[in-house]
Amino acid sequence: MNWIAVSKWVMWNAMLALIPVGVGYGFRAIVNSRAATALRYSLSVVAGAVWFVFLPNTCYLLTEWRHFLMHLDAKNLFLRSRTDHVYLIELVLFSLFYFLYSSFGMITFAMAIRPVKRVASQRGLPLSFWAFPFFALISLGVYLGLILRFNSWDLLTKPGMIWQAIVEVGDRPVLMAFIGGFGIFLWIAYEALDIWIDGIKMRLDKNNRRDS
Repeated sequence: MNWIAVSKWVMWNAMLALIPVGVGYGFRAIVNSRAATALRYSLSVVAGAVWFVFLPNTCYLLTEWRHFLMHLDAKNLFLRSRTDHVYLIELVLFSLFYFLYSSFGMITFAMAIRPVKRVASQRGLPLSFWAFPFFALISLGVYLGLILRFNSWDLLTKPGMIWQAIVEVGDRPVLMAFIGGFGIFLWIAYEALDIWIDGIKMRLDKNNRRDS
């Protein structure tokens, strides 16, 4: 395995997952700023569009487990690990890496949504109002990237091809159901992570008050 190529691939995907986190908090700062209305509106539209387009890159990291399964199959790693401790260590390390890698993706997924959710709630649009279509669209974005190999910036360079791919999804009810089901999973996962992050923040605030 080419570890240099793997490291570059991991860092690239991690950077793509971090972009919507930074843009999400930037979006909230723009919306809450005292800039002129026209400027604030223009910047928030641009930031919101960038945020939404790059957001699927976060939960996309869940699908990276397919590389783990391919490696497992190619090296017959599971069976070899039962008789060879070297392969057992390799299996454990690979499992730990993909667990942390996918967890990073889901944490960035939740962190990217939280500031935008707060802005929406402040303006009378609670999560329950827009959750299912929103998470279904994110699920669709993962499908476009995973199966059809589109990138976020292809919305600018290949808009016609992406639109045609989306239209074709409408003619495949089983695929639509799968995308919708994955969207529901993302919704549930976000809610769980949102609670977990709030719990971490409460614990840190409690510790800080205790130390001060």
